[in-house]
Formats: sequence, C-alpha cells, structure tokens
Amino acid sequence: MATGGGWGQRPGQRMAIRFGYDWNLSLPSRTFHLSRTKGGKLRSANIITIESLPWEVLQQIFSYLDISSLLCAGCVSKSFYQVANDNLIWHRIYCRYFACKRNAWKPRGVAIATEKLSRITIQDCPTGFWKKEYISKCAGLGTRRVGQLLKSINRYTGLPSKYKEAVKALGITWIIVLRERNGKEHVKEQSKAYFNDTSATLCWNSTVWPSLTSLKALSVYGVTPLFHLSKTPAINGPRRRSLFAEYDLTNLEKLSTYVGGDKLIKLQCLYPGMLLGCWQEDGELAVIIASFHCHQLIEKSTFGSVTCQYSPPPHEPVLDDIDPEYGLHGYHCHIALHNGKSCFMSGSFHNIISRKEFIQNGFLQITVISSNKESQHSTISGNLYLPWNVESLKGSIQHCCLMDVTVLDEAEKPFWSVSSPVALHSVSTSTIRYSYLGERQAIDYEDPEGKVHIELMWLEEEQQYYIVNLVLYFIVKKINAWFATNY
Repeated sequence: MATGGGWGQRPGQRMAIRFGYDWNLSLPSRTFHLSRTKGGKLRSANIITIESLPWEVLQQIFSYLDISSLLCAGCVSKSFYQVANDNLIWHRIYCRYFACKRNAWKPRGVAIATEKLSRITIQDCPTGFWKKEYISKCAGLGTRRVGQLLKSINRYTGLPSKYKEAVKALGITWIIVLRERNGKEHVKEQSKAYFNDTSATLCWNSTVWPSLTSLKALSVYGVTPLFHLSKTPAINGPRRRSLFAEYDLTNLEKLSTYVGGDKLIKLQCLYPGMLLGCWQEDGELAVIIASFHCHQLIEKSTFGSVTCQYSPPPHEPVLDDIDPEYGLHGYHCHIALHNGKSCFMSGSFHNIISRKEFIQNGFLQITVISSNKESQHSTISGNLYLPWNVESLKGSIQHCCLMDVTVLDEAEKPFWSVSSPVALHSVSTSTIRYSYLGERQAIDYEDPEGKVHIELMWLEEEQQYYIVNLVLYFIVKKINAWFATNY
C-alpha cells in the first residue's frame, strides 16, 4: 500500500530523486543496501558519487569547464583523467581558438551525418591527441608573435627595442625558489619589475623568509602561462618554468661580495646580478633584488626547462684573413648606471679601437673614456644609491647602483653583456688634475669574460660625479673564439 512522502516509489528511485538525478538516465547498475536505524529512518550503505555517472554525462559536464579547471580535474582520479583528456572536448577547444574557415552550407541531414562522422574520426585519435595539439599550437603562436617584436633593434644599444612588449605579450614573470638543506622548498612570486633599455630589475619582498643559514640554493625561474589565449589569470592557471639562474648559498661569506648598507639593511652580491638584502641585526633575509641584462632575456626565460638553463646556439665566427688586427677594433659600447627606477648615466661610444700592444696578462685593454681627453668625460646625475622597500619600511643605500654594459662587435652583434650591482670605493692617485678638485672614486667589475674599470671625480660645488676614465678588459681567449684569431 502506498503512503505519503514517496513511499510508493522503489528505494533506488527515491535515492536517485534525493540526489537530483533523472531516473530515466541509464545509471550504472548499483546495489543499494537499505536498513532502518533505531529511529526508523532508512540509510544506504552505498552512496552515489559523481564518478558513478555515465561517460556521456561526465563528458557533457567537463565540456563546460575552462581550460585550467579541465587540467586540474584530470589530476583527481583515473576516470577524471580519461574524461579530461577526451579528444572531443579538446577538439572543440582547439576549434574555438583556432577556428578554420566555415564550410559551404549543407542540408541538415548531410550536416548531421558529417558531424557524426567527424566525431568518429576525432575519437579514433590517441587519447590526449587534441590536447597536445592545442598546447603545441599555443606555444607556437606565442613564439611567432614575440619573434616579430624582437626584430626591431635599438641602434644605440644593438638590442631589441621592444623586449618589454615581448615580456608583456608572453606574460613572463619571474619566481625564486629557496631550497633548504633538508629538501624543503619556498617559492616566492615576483613583487615588482622595472625595465630600462638594457636590463630588467626584479624585486621579491616578503615578511616571511626561511632562515638564511638553513638554505643551500636559490634558483630563479622565468614563468609563462601555458595558454596565452585563456582569460584565466596566469597566477591561477597552468604555467611552465624555465630555469634562468642558480646560486649556491652554502658558503655565502666566500661566494658573495659586500656592496653596501645602511642602519637596517646590508647588501650582498652573488654573480650574476643577484642582491641579497639582509637585516643588520640578525643577518636574516629582508629583500631580494636581481638585475638581468635583456640580451637573450626572453630566450632564457622561456626556452629552458625546470632543471636545465637555455643554451644559446654556438657563435659562428666570420673569418678575415686581410686585417692583421681583426677583432681588436670596431667595437661599440653602451653603458648605463641606474637603480631600476632612476637612471644616473647612459651613454653610447662607437668605433672603439685597441692594438696588439695593449694585450697583457691574457687581457685586451680597450679605453672607452681617456683621462687625458676631457672632451670624452661624462657627467652623472646626482648621487648613486639603491632604494629598498620591505612592507612599511623603506630606505636607500648610498654609493652603489646597478651597472649595465653592452659591447657590440664590428658587425654590431652583442659581444659581451653585463648587468650587475656595483659599489663605489675610494682610490688614491699621485696625479693632480686642476680641472677636477675633489674626491677620486672608482667602480670595478670582473667576471670570467672581462673586466670594467671606471674612475669618477666628485665635485662638491656642483654636487655631481664626472666619469674621467672608463676602461674595458676582454679575456684574449674570448676574442680568439669569437673572431677565430690567434692572439
């Protein structure tokens, strides 16, 4: 006898209605073991879950998900993984963003038959085929678009003039990964980024840092969104990493160079271009700043992998058997002193010449600004300093800055590029110059390929620096390898 409350229905039917399913759907056969509790209520020993739905229903549900959610759903279970890699779903996504030209009009019957045949053809492909096709297409589209932007060259620097637009087009950001000795990792997202003509200055701020003594390594990754066409915010969507640089933190005192400090912060420099800002009180991390040259910045940030850095193709030297001093002249140099936000000095020097007699101790000396030629001397706007910002605290560290040096060869190809923190230091000289009466200071930089030496004079009356000497030193092995010479 039927009573109220749906008791005339079968137990399985009542359970389906309770969970909001259509009883007419061809649900998979499941056995419901119902028993009564002490209160007289029915309870089921087997609960219907979303995974018990038919494949067609799951496929329809997954077709409404955006790309990021679809990839996340594929990590839940094996059945979800199969549905999330369904060729029909990904073929629709592929056609949505890379639609072909519309075909000519067809009768309704022919169109239906064509669609059914197309579905059969799509499903015959290996599982995940159209997913891979879509990802490959997105990656290729971004590469082609950026390639067009990087074709425009700045005639003063010899570098791509629209690399900032390329960074924005690809959605590139940079993260750091701090690794402890026990294997634990701490990931920090980029806080700020400043771009000038020759370099990018990146900052990472945080109120919570791991103990510096517990860290063994620091890695910088270029991060790009996997799907450029998706409207999902990149930080919440799938992204890929490209290893940009790695730093050893196990012996920081020996591997780092002191740059400067104030009452709260001291700066330690790691090659290449990394600044660790530590608290004066306890020596723990406060802020991390990096300066990277824009030469091959895009390639290093996108073409590497999680474990390997991008390796540029080997340089093919252009031979010249006529010029006896081939590779010693025709250089172009662009130098900039800045702090990321402000530029103190920027200058380009063309047709720089050296000679064989200036090769000493394995280095070729090239004088860009001579101390004996006052017409070459250049001014620097204001004091040199590096600002820092940690939450509500901020300050600036005097007598240090970021230096960018770009050297082009005779064919105007980048021969040597530098972007690094540098510090001023006092120098003594016996030479008295009556044109400049003030304190003499210098900036020195060295890496495995070359050196930079800059001499400055501080004029108290004018409250500015003058660059009175700028000398570059290139290792002879690099010159021989670049020009196929034998000096």
